[in-house]
Amino acid sequence: MISTPDGSKTLTAGLTTGDGAIDPAQEFPKALDRLIRAVFSGGQAAG
Repeated sequence: MISTPDGSKTLTAGLTTGDGAIDPAQEFPKALDRLIRAVFSGGQAAG
């Protein structure tokens, strides 16, 4: 969970994995960065 200092926006994220070919340890940080940028920078994140 991450929030703006004033509490006006909060992001809660979770990760569920299966037997996919991707490595969650490699992909989750990238996805989290895109989510944070999209939510807290007021626009859609590139990537």
